[in-house]
Amino acid sequence: MKAELPNWDWFLRIVERGSISAAARDLNQSPAALSIALKRLETQLGVRLFQRSTRQLSLTNEGDIWYRSARAAQTALDQGREALREVKGELAGPLRLSAPSDFGRQYVLDWVDEFVARHPAVEPALTLSDAIDNLVADSIDLAFRYGQPRDAAVVATALVPDNRRIVVASPGYWSRRPPPRHPAELAEHDCLAFSIRDTPHTAWQFGDDDSRLRVQVQPRRHSNDGALVSEWARRGWGVAYKSRLDVASDLAEGRLVAALEDWQTEPTPLYLVRHGGRLLPARLRAFWDFCVDKMAGGPERA
Repeated sequence: MKAELPNWDWFLRIVERGSISAAARDLNQSPAALSIALKRLETQLGVRLFQRSTRQLSLTNEGDIWYRSARAAQTALDQGREALREVKGELAGPLRLSAPSDFGRQYVLDWVDEFVARHPAVEPALTLSDAIDNLVADSIDLAFRYGQPRDAAVVATALVPDNRRIVVASPGYWSRRPPPRHPAELAEHDCLAFSIRDTPHTAWQFGDDDSRLRVQVQPRRHSNDGALVSEWARRGWGVAYKSRLDVASDLAEGRLVAALEDWQTEPTPLYLVRHGGRLLPARLRAFWDFCVDKMAGGPERA
């Protein structure tokens, strides 16, 4: 190995990443070196820590005991480091974030720049993805997510609880194809859809719980990148069903124009989330509060 690592450090990374090769990439080590270190540790402890197969690496009962002990030791060390930094009044260390592509580019990029300008020792890493990351497996500290979190293990705060989707297209598109007056008329339009695992989101919802209308659209184009869907709409390729947050600047500057505004649309509240079982270092607490303050005056002032 390039450097000797504490037993709990690389071991925790193997468990939480789910594979030796992924942990090796994170730590800039070779998989062979981590495999040797794991065998050495098992020999020292006199137990097998993992059940190995060609496709899966899972903890044994003994491995789970060691994992919980190692996690407690690592947490204690992290708390000690953070306490020392706080005594010095310094925020430092990694800030690993995840955000939806549109929201990340329009908001989070600037927030990160402003935060790091105040705290130069913070080292940001930002993943822009419309897929929902696993906070532990993907080593994410804080994530911005649309929709109510369903994972009981996360702590969440609603940054924009009243955000909803909105039907939009470019002025040029609406000049060629008059805006619909009823959601059912969307069937006559070229629709642009966001997709998850190549499955387009084609059920566009309108109304409230008492009178909900679901319109099934046939998209002319679809993408797993929400920012690309917005770009297609700006270029006049069709009608998109977007989070209002994602298109707020486009609406304000006239690049996109909304339709069906008299209809209530699908709620998409924006949350900031973190794993509830992990220590929240000072730099993460500070960035969490920074984001809450940014949205306190409304998205238009963020």
